Amino acid sequence: MKLEVTHDVISDLWPLCRSGEASVDSQGLVDAFLHEDGAFAKTLKESENLAAVVPRLRLSPDAERRLLDDARRRAQMKLLVIGGTIALGGLVLLCSLGAALFVFAHH
Repeated sequence: MKLEVTHDVISDLWPLCRSGEASVDSQGLVDAFLHEDGAFAKTLKESENLAAVVPRLRLSPDAERRLLDDARRRAQMKLLVIGGTIALGGLVLLCSLGAALFVFAHH
């Protein structure tokens, strides 16, 4: 069975090759592919230049903690709202059923 090596496969392996973490076989596969597809090799190299232009966001541990705490509070609030909505819907349903049974029983 012969597997086809695609741009997606090479894109997945590219970061490992650049960091030196890819196996010798993977590195060879990427090198051979890029040797035959110069346009794609150029695209991958240009993507590295783009990463250098985009500023990296570095947060202090305190800022990270505040962001995580804020995200946790927001998630808890969403769960509270969803739970309250479900509870209110259940209460309305029970009241509706009770009223329907009352009307049915007295008719």
